[in-house]
Amino acid sequence: MDTTVPKFAIRSENGPIGAEITGLDLAIPLDDATFDEIESALYRHAVVVIRDCLQTPPQLASFSRRFGTPQINVRAEATNAETPEVFWISNITKDGQPVGSHDAGRYWHSDLCYLDAPSKVTLLNAIEVPTRDGMVFGDTRFAAATAAYDALSDDLKRRLEGLRAANGYRYMWNKKAHEFGLRPVLSEEELERYPPDALHPILRTHPVTGQKCLFVCEGYTHRIEGLEASESDELLRTLFEHLAKPEFLYRHKWQVGDLLMWDNCAVQHKATSDFELPLRRLMQRCTIEGTVPF
Repeated sequence: MDTTVPKFAIRSENGPIGAEITGLDLAIPLDDATFDEIESALYRHAVVVIRDCLQTPPQLASFSRRFGTPQINVRAEATNAETPEVFWISNITKDGQPVGSHDAGRYWHSDLCYLDAPSKVTLLNAIEVPTRDGMVFGDTRFAAATAAYDALSDDLKRRLEGLRAANGYRYMWNKKAHEFGLRPVLSEEELERYPPDALHPILRTHPVTGQKCLFVCEGYTHRIEGLEASESDELLRTLFEHLAKPEFLYRHKWQVGDLLMWDNCAVQHKATSDFELPLRRLMQRCTIEGTVPF
């Protein structure tokens, strides 16, 4: 059997982020040179999709390991029982229980920013995509955190230099519970089973490219260390609004079999919740452990 990897094409999107890879079959084992091309494209474009690449959970976990150590999500009930590195994202219920996370991605965020070492890379594979009358729903939007940093005024960059902010899973949990009603509101005692706040620099340096990135997440970042609450809230609100400006955005329209990868330091993302059952959405995700932000 011929195991030569065919030549594939990389086409960049308009704007600061986003690229598409076509002609690549991950069923054929990748040599190191081919994988290096994929990884280089990811760091160059921050968001990259491989088309027609539907994976089994073990296949997705295996490919993900090429990028580093897969993370197992703190929500054990939303992971694949046989392949716990794989996390389910869907709007589907089976036997009265949600399949995976039903409210993932409702706010701008960087994956697992609530950990001391947030995710480096996320891989999200589309199994079912909500479609009606030829229209696709449930797009994912991405914001270029590097371009957002570059566009800050010099005065604001100086003001933010050296500041750290708290990123909280516990904060996010009840924020979502109250706003969307798809998860239970938890007591302080119940929340203690989840990680405590992680303090990260607001201006983060990319560990590979060396670029500066704006690293505050609407869904998780809730307090700037050393500032009064009112000043912290106002500054965070300004930064959240800045990050979501149209000139920094790329919008991904899903196709079944898409394997979408993104660089969690260079971008943030947010789901578009513009559909409901009977339109079904089922995705499987792996996240790769990153480094402590600096």
